Amino acid sequence: MFFEIDHITRYAYSAPVHLGEHLLRFLPAQLAGQRPGRCCLEIDPGPTRREEDVDSWGNRVERVRFQGYTDQLEIRAHLEVETQETASQLDPGDVRLPVYYTSGTAALAPYLKPLEDSANLQSFVVPLLATAAGDGLAFLKELNQAIHRFYHRGVRLEGPPRTPAQTLALGEGVCRDLAVLFMAACRQAGLAARFVSGYQQGDGTREVRYLHAWPEVYLPGRGWRGYDPTDGMVVGSDHVAVAAAPVAAAVTPVEGGYSFRGAVVTSTLETDIRITTR
Repeated sequence: MFFEIDHITRYAYSAPVHLGEHLLRFLPAQLAGQRPGRCCLEIDPGPTRREEDVDSWGNRVERVRFQGYTDQLEIRAHLEVETQETASQLDPGDVRLPVYYTSGTAALAPYLKPLEDSANLQSFVVPLLATAAGDGLAFLKELNQAIHRFYHRGVRLEGPPRTPAQTLALGEGVCRDLAVLFMAACRQAGLAARFVSGYQQGDGTREVRYLHAWPEVYLPGRGWRGYDPTDGMVVGSDHVAVAAAPVAAAVTPVEGGYSFRGAVVTSTLETDIRITTR
């Protein structure tokens, strides 16, 4: 599948500010099933310095610096990406619980650390483990379907993901909430999991598009495998991954700050995402 994505991000400030160093995470990852083509970022005001880098979790970032003062920041990302199905077929019984990671244990430690406010997941996770009867793939399938039932089609643009306990208590959530709940349940079951931010083809029913989020689980001998509880499906060629990390806060598209003189400055954020596929 070929994706063409235009993603515009606009910050407006109530008074001129000096922009600090920013890390921009818009460049798609180079993966076995994902090949980025022409990708460019247009930034206004123009940075005095920009360089491609890699963050702590291996994600591509554009590091930019500015001079002077401005009352706005606009980032226009044009991304072209080709995706294809690469996930190997896994059969029941291929992954047994509990999982033993015999190699790379230290590297996986951040992805096994319990998430905040996830200590009381037992009543949610234990029945799923019992149904799976030690079959790791069956557990992940049941978990994906169970969390899919929490999906709320509404949009919540601002704020971090809800904690696992909050999502369970409310009985609903948007994609980033579901991804965090999935990760927390996996870690409680001894499975390494991470948060992924990117784009999805969609079903064509929404003209206005948004960033998407989903979890990935590390399976011994097979690497990272994505699940999308928003759709209740395994991630395939209809997803474009941009950044992945142990926590959602580490994959934000724009990371940076600003300073100002005088009175308190407020800011507003607008985004516009257009996705075409063929």
